[in-house]
Amino acid sequence: MRALTKALVSATVAVGIAATGSAATAGTAAAATPPAPRSAVAASPSSASAATTWQAMDKVCKTYTALDGVTSQGQICAEVQKRVTDTGSVTGYRGRVALAPVNGYEMKPTTYHWNTGQGLSEVCAGGCTPQAGAWTSAWSPVHTVGSGPYKVQGEFGDGSLWDLHASWGAWQTADQTCLTYTAGKVCVRYEVRSYRDTPQERSRLTYTPVKDGYIIPISIGVGSVIDGSTTGVTRNLCQPCTKRTTSYSATVSRSTPNPAGTNEYYATARFEHPNGKTSTLKAAITG
Repeated sequence: MRALTKALVSATVAVGIAATGSAATAGTAAAATPPAPRSAVAASPSSASAATTWQAMDKVCKTYTALDGVTSQGQICAEVQKRVTDTGSVTGYRGRVALAPVNGYEMKPTTYHWNTGQGLSEVCAGGCTPQAGAWTSAWSPVHTVGSGPYKVQGEFGDGSLWDLHASWGAWQTADQTCLTYTAGKVCVRYEVRSYRDTPQERSRLTYTPVKDGYIIPISIGVGSVIDGSTTGVTRNLCQPCTKRTTSYSATVSRSTPNPAGTNEYYATARFEHPNGKTSTLKAAITG
C-alpha cells in the first residue's frame, strides 16, 4: 500500500478535528462554514460529566439528475453535528441523511460509515424503504473514535447508486524533520487529512526558541513529484520579514493531486538564522 494512502488512513483515525481550510464541494454541494479547531474527541472524566450540546459541524447537499442529465431527481443532504461540552471539548459526532426526491423518482439510503477504519452500518435497521417524498433519517449512534468524513450511500429507483460525504478528519503528521540550532528548535511537518471526499496535504513550520534566540521565517511550501512532474504551492512569510523571538507556527495547504502511482509528497520550510545564513528543511513521504 502506498505511503500516502497509509498517511490518509492514519489521518482519518485521528481523534478530534481540525477545521481550517476552505469548503470545497463538488457539484451543487452547499456547506456550513467550517468551525474553529476543537480539542480531542477522547473524553476525560471531567469532560464526560460536563454539560453537552449538539452543534452544527458540516452539511453538504447535492442535486442529482436522471440519466438524461437534465431532469432533476431531487436533492440529497448529508449532515454532521458535533457534541460539545461547556468547556469546549468535542466528545462525539453524529450524522444523518435527508432526501427530497421530485418528479416521481425514488431514493433509498442503504449504508453509512465514518472514514476512520470502521465498517459499514445500515442507515435503517433492517434496511430503509424507498422514499418518493421528503424524508430524513434518524441521527446515527454517537461516534467517538474521531470525526473523519461521514459517508452515506444509497440507490435510486432505477438501481443507480449515489453517495455523499460530509465532515473531515484531523490533520495528522505523515513525516517531519526537526533540527536544533543555537537559536532554538525548528520543525517542518508534512501533514494530511481527508476533507469530505477530498484528500488534502499541508506544510507546517514550527519554531521553539531558546533564550535570546530568533529566526526569520521566509517561506513554506507543500508539493509533490508525480511521474517526474513537480507541482506545489508556496506561502511567502516575508510580508515583511519578521524576527520570531517567541514560539511560532505557520501553514500552507492544498488538495492532494493525483494520489496514485509511485510519487513523492513533501513539505518544505525556509528561514534565516541570526548570523544571516539561510536553511531549508524538508519532510517527505514516497510510495
